[in-house]
Amino acid sequence: MKKILFISMSILALTLSGCADFLEEETFSQLTPENAYLTKEGADKAMNGAYAMLQDGFDYKFSIGLGILGTDEATSYNDTYGDHEVLLDSYTYSSEYDIFEAVYLDLFEGVKRCNVIIDLLPVDVEDRELFVAQAKFLRGVYYFELVNLFGGVPLWLLASADKDNLKKPRATVDEIYLQIEKDLLESEKVLPAVNVWEEGRATKFAAQAMLARMYLQQLNYEQALKYCNLVIGDGNNFHLYDDYADIYDPANKNAGYENIFEIQHRASLKSEDEGSTSTDFFLPIELQGTIYTGWAMYGPTDYLYNSYEPNDKRKSITYITTGVNAAGQTVTFKPHCFKYYNRTAGFPVNDGEQNFPLIRYADVLLMKAEAINGLQTETGQQTVEKFRCLNDVRKRAGLEPIENIGTNSTKQGFLETLLEERLHELCFEKSRRKDLIRNNKLQTYVLVRKPNRPVPDKAKEYYPLPLAALDANSLLEQLAGY
Repeated sequence: MKKILFISMSILALTLSGCADFLEEETFSQLTPENAYLTKEGADKAMNGAYAMLQDGFDYKFSIGLGILGTDEATSYNDTYGDHEVLLDSYTYSSEYDIFEAVYLDLFEGVKRCNVIIDLLPVDVEDRELFVAQAKFLRGVYYFELVNLFGGVPLWLLASADKDNLKKPRATVDEIYLQIEKDLLESEKVLPAVNVWEEGRATKFAAQAMLARMYLQQLNYEQALKYCNLVIGDGNNFHLYDDYADIYDPANKNAGYENIFEIQHRASLKSEDEGSTSTDFFLPIELQGTIYTGWAMYGPTDYLYNSYEPNDKRKSITYITTGVNAAGQTVTFKPHCFKYYNRTAGFPVNDGEQNFPLIRYADVLLMKAEAINGLQTETGQQTVEKFRCLNDVRKRAGLEPIENIGTNSTKQGFLETLLEERLHELCFEKSRRKDLIRNNKLQTYVLVRKPNRPVPDKAKEYYPLPLAALDANSLLEQLAGY
């Protein structure tokens, strides 16, 4: 996808990638490190560049695959576009696998762009505090993804390309989480409740929702609950759409109701430029040559598709199983994810107008329910609240409420029900792998629900560091098990 930022630190890029190709930079302006950030306009261009890396780092074909495969949610469908989905789904990859390098580099490019803003922006630039707060929010988001994909990674916090800053060993997972927490807390204090600039910028509520997600992943239920409550609080504008499909409709981009923070896309009629490509990797290959054309790289497991309750409205919105091919024939095929279908007429599926919802209100409601359930003890009122959060999401889906009886009256039973609800509500939004790992369910769920795929061992809950990063940084050590 198109990179908007105009400055790239060549030495640091070399350290991250180990590839000379990444030194071939595209020039976007005549700005230099000496003059780029002297004005608000220059800082704003740098800020756009920091946001732009979300597209590659989170909802491009490779980054989506890393987030959904190898679980009970998704499975590889074919290797028409390459073998990466098969390798991920069967846990047969190695550190030489170029997909790891691509995503690792994209996420660290995001970190690097944030560091430039935080480190180099002069103190007298107009709105400097807001620029830095946004950069810290984004850096927290990029590192959260890095630590969940790769475990301990180098912790780069400076824009300097000084030789002493180039090679770093892995930081521990705990050290990375401490930095994520610091960045998000500092950004939360400064970011406005409502965007003061263009749409799509981070807000205080986005930082709070991200803090809740971070604390929950660490099993810090008290803090996760605190930040969920801040987002849900009285007087806030967030609520669920009446129709599940409205979440993904470009007409509702940045409306500020359910989607708390969205990765921005803008169709341009230039393939894989700034438009969304989310649909391209899911839609059936049987419809090549039509407006539903796709590469069918991955789709739902049999378990996921068959696990919906009969009246769940989300199922028909999430999947497509039949269509008219280029020859005008009606064809039926196995289920493919349809929730990201490009609903803007006239644009191809690999150049859509739809944003990608990185954090939305339904997720916060379900996180709150999980946080309460994880407390060592919960009050009667908290028990009422956790069921209410769960049932608010179910009500939109047209389902009957879950009652506090039987197995659902136990913490383990409620957790099983909640994880099932998260699977149906948030499928293909890159939450399932994190959900299963933090609750120690990945191995047991894959074993039972995905009988035709290998069960990952604990060591493979993290992906290996890419070989190129190891070659470029002699202080890096590979994870055990790879």
